[in-house]
This record gives sequence, C-alpha cells and structure tokens, in this order.
Amino acid sequence: MLKILTAAEIRGLEECAVESGVSMEKLMENAGTACAEFILEKKDVEGKKAVILCGKGNNGGDGFVIARVLAKAGAAVTVVLMQGAPATELSKQAYDKLHRGISIILPKDAFEAIEQADLIVDAVFGFGFTGRLPHYMNKLFETANSAKAMRVAVDIPSGAVCDTGAVEGVCFRADWTVTFTAMKPASVVYPAAAYCGRTVVRQVGIRPEHLEMLPAVMHTVRMKSLMPLFSKRDPEGHKGDYGRLLMICGSIGMAGACIMAAKAALRSGVGLLNVAVPHALYPILAPALPEAVFTLYDTDESMEQRIGEVLSLADACVVGCGLGTAPYAKRLVHTVLKQASCPLVLDADALNILSEVPEKLLEAKKPVIITPHPGEMSRLTGKKVWEIREDRIGTAKYFASKYKVYTVLKGAGTVTASPDGEVRINTTGNPGMAKGGSGDVLAGMVGSLLAQGKEAFTAAFAAVCLHGAAGDRCADRLSQHAMLPTDLIEALPVVFRELEGK
Repeated sequence: MLKILTAAEIRGLEECAVESGVSMEKLMENAGTACAEFILEKKDVEGKKAVILCGKGNNGGDGFVIARVLAKAGAAVTVVLMQGAPATELSKQAYDKLHRGISIILPKDAFEAIEQADLIVDAVFGFGFTGRLPHYMNKLFETANSAKAMRVAVDIPSGAVCDTGAVEGVCFRADWTVTFTAMKPASVVYPAAAYCGRTVVRQVGIRPEHLEMLPAVMHTVRMKSLMPLFSKRDPEGHKGDYGRLLMICGSIGMAGACIMAAKAALRSGVGLLNVAVPHALYPILAPALPEAVFTLYDTDESMEQRIGEVLSLADACVVGCGLGTAPYAKRLVHTVLKQASCPLVLDADALNILSEVPEKLLEAKKPVIITPHPGEMSRLTGKKVWEIREDRIGTAKYFASKYKVYTVLKGAGTVTASPDGEVRINTTGNPGMAKGGSGDVLAGMVGSLLAQGKEAFTAAFAAVCLHGAAGDRCADRLSQHAMLPTDLIEALPVVFRELEGK
C-alpha cells in the first residue's frame, strides 16, 4: 500500500526538510528538474514546441525550472504567465533564472502557441487550489485540452482540489501527472483522478525516514499488498475452519441478487454458507446454489425467533441484497442489528431501510460494514448525490465516525473508511462494472472474508480490491461493454490464483 498525503501533510514534510537543511529553493529546483527529466524520458523535445503554463505561486516556480531545463534540452519554450508576474519569493527567484531564448507571454496571446504546441505543461495551481478556475482561464484550458500535444500536469491538474478530488468546472486534462513525494487524494479519487491521466511519483529531497515516520491515515490498496493476507491453507483444514456465513437476502422478484451474493461468497473461500429466505424462494435458489444450506422462514411473528437461532451460529452475516423494503424486511434488519453477536455486512435494501433511522446502527454489538453507492449514501445522510461526489473521502469518514461503522462508499476509486479515521482508496476496477448486481457480488465477498476471520476493515478494503481486480480481468477478456456481474464471480478463481502465487 502507498501513502496518500493531504496538502497539510505535504506542507509538514516540507517544513521537516527545511529543518533538516534542505532549502525550499532546493526543493523547487528538484521538483522542476524531476518533472522535466520525466518529460525527457517520454519525449524527444529537441526542436519541439513546449508551452509551460505558469501560475504566480510556487507551482509556477516549478514551471519556470521546467522551462529552463527543457530549453537547455533543445525545446522551443514558451512560458505563459497565467496570473501575471510571479508573486512568491521562490517563484521570483526561479523566474529570474530564465534565460534568453525562452518566450514569455500573457494568456490573451497564448492560444496560437497552445494550438501549435507539441508539449503543454500545467504548472498553474498546486495542491493549495480550491473552488473553480478563474473565468478568464477557462477558454485557454479548453484549448489546451483539445490540443494534439502531450499534456503533463505538475503535482495535480489545475482545477482539481487536492484533498477531496473534486472538480468544479474546467480542469486541465493531463496525459501524465508528475506528483511529488507521494500520491495525493486527487491522484486517486474521482473525478480528479480522471484528469490526472497516469500519475507518477518523483522524490524532491524530503528524507525517506520523514515520509516513513509520517502517520498517514490514507493509503491506496493494490493487489500485491494483499498477498500476505491469503497464505496457503492448512492441509488438515476443514470447512468449519473457514467460517460460517449467514446471508439474509432475496425476495420475490429479486432472487438474482441473493444468488450473485451467495456465489461470490463461496468463490471467496467461505467454508459454510447458510442462506435464509422466505419459503417461496427456495425452489428458485436451491438449484442455483447446491453448495449452500438453507434456512426457510415465514414472514409472520415466528420469523424473528427463527432468524435469531441461525444468527447465533454464524461467524458473519450479510443482510440486504434483494431483500426488499416490505414491513417484514424492516423487522428482519432491526432484529439482526439488535441480536447479532457476529460482524455484519449491510447492503442495498438494508441500507434503504436504515436510512429512515440511521442511529439504529449504533445498537450493533459487533463491527458493521456498510456498502452504499452514492444514491444510498444520499438517503443515509440527507446530502445530495453531487455533494457526496464532491467529497467522497470526507463523506465516508464522517459517516464512519458518526455511526461507528466501516463505510465502503462505492464508485470509481471506492473509498473505505474506518470509525477511527483510517482510509483506503481502491485502485482496481473499471466502468464495465457499472451494472446492476456488481454490488451484490461485493457484499458476498466482504461477508465471506469476514466469516473467515479477517478483521472488519481489512475484509472490507481487501474485498473491494479483489472485486475490482476481477472486473479488470473480465474487461480484458470480455470488454467493458459486454462483461456482466456474474462474470466477476467466474473471474475470482483467477484473482485468487494470483494471490496464492500460482
């Protein structure tokens, strides 16, 4: 896992660097040089036209260093002073080092240069940016985004907000983003991540031990980092060693959600699966799930006792996939929350039911994982969907802290937040997974890992990563358009073989 650092954490590291004897001027020189060297690795710039868009602050100072290095490498460099003259001492110093042969122009004169450029570098705003781009920049950035040039952003694209990944209005659309010291939230959280293109991290002089000592709460999740969690199984292990999962899912008209969640749980390694459903669903589910056992219940007053009996035997329980929101379903959800002595996964209709009384989540005796998409989170929080998308990290952290639940806020770059503030941001998955049923597959996987003894936070972010990895394998094999949620389940054996090192 890689650390993801906020703007405040980066500033703190820069202060540590200065205290250890590395000047801010040296950090800027290193940053600009590192970015320029990356560009030179990717492109022969000799005789090519390079346009460097520079702001008035230190990000612009990085741009001035880049301009100087690229000019020395033979590029025909034009610097655009996007906000006029440099305004910080560091950027002034970098500006003063620009030599003859570098053209310096204002935004109003930059359109032709941008349209003819072979390379465009965005060094206007850094990690301190919030809000929207100034109106006068919009047309120029739109022209840059439509140009045929290679586009590189310095640290994060201008128009993206570092700590939230929000983008309001126009934003520079990079092919590559060279970020410094560590990934930022905007590097991996959408919509900003879509504007970053491919992000590479370059070091600029901050000591490795300072970075290692920083207790960052955000990390990315990658397949490699999960391998230690899935060691080889005991040759003498039996089904009881690998967990008992209870699933309370499905209703008339939504049996498929239960089937997909159950199959995903089985493919994720759980030893015993018990599916609790109304009697009417048994003829549909039994042929589809021969590996499962079933607990059948009536939706009358005997239901709570019947569910309580099987719940007491479970190592984990998944509630909600296709459950519906009928009165009996509401009674089921409240019964499970009140009685469960095992960890819970609440998805779909369980969350819709709890959106009426989210404080009921505080009644749980054991860890609870919720897996909402933005629409479900909107109902749980009362926020608009667009507000949630503007700050997915903040929303997930807030809900996890307030209601003491592990919150998996689904979407591109799924955010998993723990009640104590830890955050994991997923890096697997693709738009082909945006189909009804993918969430049911994920819920089954989370429940399976929980039942096998994984700690709640680990089970949540690991399942999200594996779920996305399965989606990536499906996209490679079947295409993003044609892949189905059921294909994710069939791809899980490939993913687990990779984890087992085979």
